Amino acid sequence: MDRMFFVAITRAAVFLPSLFLIEYYFFRYLQKSLLELNFFSNKQKLTRSIFLILIYINLFPVFQTLVSVYSVIFPKSDFELPKSFIIDYFFRIPSWYAILIMVQIILFFVPVHLIFVLIKKVKNSFYQRIKIYLIRYFLLLVIFFIPYVLLKSYYDYKNVRVEERVYFLNSSKKDLDNLKIAFISDLQLDRFNREERVQHYINKLNELNADIVLAGGDFISGDSNYIPVVASIAGKIKSNYGVYSAIGDHDFAGFKKEYFRSLDSVKSALKANNVNMIDNGNVLFYVNESLVKITFLSNTYLKTFDEVIFDSLAQSNPEADLKIIVAHQPDELVAKKAMSYGYNLYLAGHTHGGQINFLFPFMKISPVMFETKFVSGDFWFNGMLMIVNRGLGMSTMPIRYHSIPEITLVRIKTR
Repeated sequence: MDRMFFVAITRAAVFLPSLFLIEYYFFRYLQKSLLELNFFSNKQKLTRSIFLILIYINLFPVFQTLVSVYSVIFPKSDFELPKSFIIDYFFRIPSWYAILIMVQIILFFVPVHLIFVLIKKVKNSFYQRIKIYLIRYFLLLVIFFIPYVLLKSYYDYKNVRVEERVYFLNSSKKDLDNLKIAFISDLQLDRFNREERVQHYINKLNELNADIVLAGGDFISGDSNYIPVVASIAGKIKSNYGVYSAIGDHDFAGFKKEYFRSLDSVKSALKANNVNMIDNGNVLFYVNESLVKITFLSNTYLKTFDEVIFDSLAQSNPEADLKIIVAHQPDELVAKKAMSYGYNLYLAGHTHGGQINFLFPFMKISPVMFETKFVSGDFWFNGMLMIVNRGLGMSTMPIRYHSIPEITLVRIKTR
């Protein structure tokens, strides 16, 4: 209770002031630009219009934040925002898109704005002659990024990318040569990430004809009604050596405040569909005479990495020819310990590849960077490769931006 209360209050204390600051900066400069370029002549009417837009944009995020705080102050209350088409498509999604677009525009505008501020300090007369170009630049960003953000997020939502890697295994045995390991994560079936989208993802996975399929957890987003549905879809995965998964954060969220009931329900439903969800355990199988060891490590918000358990799992069957660790969250401590035990691969999800990755000159910026530096892609720890999969689902906002869903395929090559 205390920890959840602290997290909820901290998020509210950071999110709401940040949101209002972003909106103030954006709409202040939008108003200035529209008036300076004579798109509007009546400042009072424009101000009223902007005020009404701000009220509309803020209704959902403010109310959602207050509900989150209320739920931790009064944990026995069942009050939550109703799941409604009107709320989702007339308030939730438009609000998130508005915030997304504003932040993206500001990231490109602020550096140029700062240069102009410096010019004004140094030589005001020159600034007065060129300030019109700053205003035009701002409006060009607005005109460009509104359609760009909408189209790019739609493209990312509709597509799935297979990311292939080759891992070279030092082994005199040839049994594992060309072994195909598929890794998926964060299916997160819900009312935004619908059944047909998840099924399309699984169909694309099955086209790879993987020898074994591993998953990083998070089969649902937070509604128990989707547990049997996603389990049924996952049961259609094809593999020669089986389908196995670690536990994820959202697998605890099917029943409100009944975390382990939710996890047990997810595990049972998956088991009934021949998908084994492993909570801190090893899976062993032979490919001819070569032993493959897969360690499933529970590393989530509710069930964090246990070093003693990991040591016990890692120390068993040290003679395995190929060692893989699967955990929901990427973690540097886990990676370094896995490397010390001679693991070859560390597969993780959780981050959604950032899910929201803002364009910025020479780089991309994601809120996920505040949590981990392992946002997506490959990270080497000497001879061990950690792969962070972008997954399929969405959290907080039902949008993906510069984060195309991913299926990872690792081909083992012996040498």
